[in-house]
Amino acid sequence: MTATRLGLLALLFGLSGAGALVAETVWLRWLRELLGATAPAASATLLAFFAGNALGAILAGRRAASWRRPLRAYALIEAAAAVAALAVPLLLAAGATRLDGAYDSLRSDPASLAAARFAVALLATLPAATLYGAAFPALGAAALGTSERLGVGGSGLYSVNLLGAAVGAALGAFWLPGWLGVPGSYGVAVALTAAAALGALVLARSEAPRQVSTDPTTEALATRALFGPGVVAAISGFGTLATQVLAVQALAQVLNQSVYAFGTVLVVVLLALAGGAVGAAALGRRPGSAAGRIGAAMVASALCLVAFPSVFFALTDGLAFSGSGAPWPAYLLECLGVAALTAGPLFLAGGFLFPLCFAWASERAPDASAGSLIGRLLAANTAGAMLAAVAAPYFLLPSFGLWGAFVAVAVTYAMAAFGMSDPTPTRRSLRIGALAGGWALVFTSASPLEVPFVQLGPGETAREALATPSGIVAVVERAGERLIRTDNHYSLGGTSEIVHQERQGHVPMLLHPTARSVVHAGSASGISAGALLAHNAERIRLVEIVPEVALAGARHFAEANRGVHRDPRVEVVLDDAHNYLAHTDERFDVVIADLFVPWRSGTGALYSREHFEAVRERLEPGGLFCQWLPLYQLGAEELHVILATFLDVFPTAGLFRGDFYGRFPIVAFVGWKGEPAPAAAVDAAIAALQARGETDRWVTDRAGFWSLYAGALGPLAPSLTQTPRNTRARPILEYLAGRHHQGGGVGLARPYVGVAWQRFTDGVRTASLLGDPLYPDLDIEAKRALAGGAALQMAGALWTEGREDEAARAVAVAASLLPAHLLAEAPADPTAAELWPD
Repeated sequence: MTATRLGLLALLFGLSGAGALVAETVWLRWLRELLGATAPAASATLLAFFAGNALGAILAGRRAASWRRPLRAYALIEAAAAVAALAVPLLLAAGATRLDGAYDSLRSDPASLAAARFAVALLATLPAATLYGAAFPALGAAALGTSERLGVGGSGLYSVNLLGAAVGAALGAFWLPGWLGVPGSYGVAVALTAAAALGALVLARSEAPRQVSTDPTTEALATRALFGPGVVAAISGFGTLATQVLAVQALAQVLNQSVYAFGTVLVVVLLALAGGAVGAAALGRRPGSAAGRIGAAMVASALCLVAFPSVFFALTDGLAFSGSGAPWPAYLLECLGVAALTAGPLFLAGGFLFPLCFAWASERAPDASAGSLIGRLLAANTAGAMLAAVAAPYFLLPSFGLWGAFVAVAVTYAMAAFGMSDPTPTRRSLRIGALAGGWALVFTSASPLEVPFVQLGPGETAREALATPSGIVAVVERAGERLIRTDNHYSLGGTSEIVHQERQGHVPMLLHPTARSVVHAGSASGISAGALLAHNAERIRLVEIVPEVALAGARHFAEANRGVHRDPRVEVVLDDAHNYLAHTDERFDVVIADLFVPWRSGTGALYSREHFEAVRERLEPGGLFCQWLPLYQLGAEELHVILATFLDVFPTAGLFRGDFYGRFPIVAFVGWKGEPAPAAAVDAAIAALQARGETDRWVTDRAGFWSLYAGALGPLAPSLTQTPRNTRARPILEYLAGRHHQGGGVGLARPYVGVAWQRFTDGVRTASLLGDPLYPDLDIEAKRALAGGAALQMAGALWTEGREDEAARAVAVAASLLPAHLLAEAPADPTAAELWPD
């Protein structure tokens, strides 16, 4: 085959790699929406995808030697993959229907639910994944013929495919869903695969039929000769994916966990693996033992892995990296730089292993079909990756911790390096000496087992810290306060904010005085949910996506959360909130959604039209949905998108404050399925709550409660007609928020707080000047309280911007409108406002 023709085939394989990765990113998104964003659901998705790849590699590897026109076979495989990819959404829809009927019976048994999810993912993706897995053996048979050129040619083809995959990962993570939407992105994936098929069909027109060997001895010898390379390929697959799982966990401690942050990790991994394949191809052109080179690559991988924790800790300033705060896309480039600098060497060293297996297999079976060897090695490599998809998150992390898991993978490589032979005993001795010396140097100078994986500030101690499949979960104490912190970034409430957090449970329950059944989505420490026990709820579901967070809430916060996890009225549901509400058959009076970080990968679905529709479907007639929002984590553009999407589903809606802060306010969009309870009924519920001994004046005093009400949202709908909606097909929120948030402690470029937010709430009030559509029966006292709350919010907004004289005047206005026992003569309440009357 000419160099030009081989180059064209490599280019087609690059297109194939790009198409496969874009398709895979869309599958992960679809399956996350269907099966939940839980760690078990993600593992089920990976296992299903790898199972198809392995099956395709095995089938194609067995057939490769018998193809007279292997290039035409490759073209037909790519064409069939494009067609099978089109069937995936249809198969997923069928699986969703079957899962709906069985969900409630399965969710009490996590193992059975995981098995059902795996079955859905497997059946939906198996045909297309199998064909994707068959492509490399088929192309290898067409481009290389026998295994004579497998070491150089196979590594070269593999590197181009990985480069294409890196481009596909970047397209799928950074641009396509935001530009074209998810269906459009999937269309690009199918088009790229179809383009590879079409190009191969054109080239196949001039393909001459090949002589097919009928000697079974050659393939039998190849099977025996592949034992060593196959074992190494499996170790490579295991080590590469296990390292990727662990690197994602490590980088999650310093990056903002947006779709962009996760995309950078995948792109860096693929580019580094491609670099390793290029290096392996270059080595193949020089004389030397492939087995010896594999041993050296294993030593390098083991040393990189064991050194990684200390190097990573040092390069990220003790896990404190948060970016420079430069506007988009500078943060994306910083993420790429951090990932490349810290994790890049790991994958570059490991990237030599699998391609070097091609050269070793070629040495041991020089007359075998290249396609046959590639298929078997690829199947072994994928089998190792399947094992890692389960072992890394569910065994290595819980058993050894984050940094100990890196050491465990390093031990795997080290043991394999000891077992590798070398024609030159001196080189083997040098290799083992380098491994032992490097290992000793790392452990004596900067032991990975002594590197902390939880960043603690001055005066902080970790009461408990767990490395889990979902991330690092730590219970941290500081100055008498206890809180849950995940991945070093996100604090899930704390015991110093009990009253403020409980208000998030009280407000929606007071707005539905007769509520008996409640869902609290996002239980965290359980403090907000604990407030539900003070009302008349008889059936409460606490939905928490991270099991260890629920466990921490029950174990360390029982006094603060009223023992909510052990209350007989409460059931803890360990699942993704959208998945639960979309699939359960239960109905509820109230659904409360916690403060979800908008830029975190997967969280945007909880602000989508489909999620809001699922919530409405689960509400009883007259039920309400309360979506709490962290304004300090949202820009104006993001909030308007959420509001427009919310009002499409809940046109009867109101805006309530959780406090009067100027800098870190939270608010709630409350939507009703029907008409709200009359103001008089709400007043009665407030009095009843006070009679039960609750002490938060903002929910036990009538004026205090109505001061939290900002107005009806429905009248704003006409002004939002041109605002884009956040949907599964167009997940614009996670891209907007991800671009606006620079990570770590830097925060949003344009948070919707202060005077800007106050102007918005003034617009809400103005829209209802002719009469409040939600509460037309509000009396003068309640309306004065509403105005007083607006003035107190304005005071905080002005104070935040340094306009202290104006803030003082706004506080005086609030004091003139609100009862003296609530504000002017009451002690300061730091759970409600930063500014208080003198």
